[in-house]
Amino acid sequence: MIRYTSQHQMTTEEFKTPFEIRLNKENRWVKLGESMPWDALAKIYYRSMSSNTGAPAIDARIVIGAMIIKHKMKLDDRETIEAIP
Repeated sequence: MIRYTSQHQMTTEEFKTPFEIRLNKENRWVKLGESMPWDALAKIYYRSMSSNTGAPAIDARIVIGAMIIKHKMKLDDRETIEAIP
């Protein structure tokens, strides 16, 4: 089952962490995230998934973002999980 949040849902300025701290627009990950074609990437990611059967999928932005972090930081799977709070 597909669950996806469009890239147009929220801006960086609107997003607050659980501690009500705004994300820094100059952060390298924020800059990269703003330049990504999330909707197009999600369409590719969900291509082989069913929209109405099976367990709910992890949001494409989370999966793709984790893969980007993994490769840019040259981490293994466990290190990637530990690097993402």
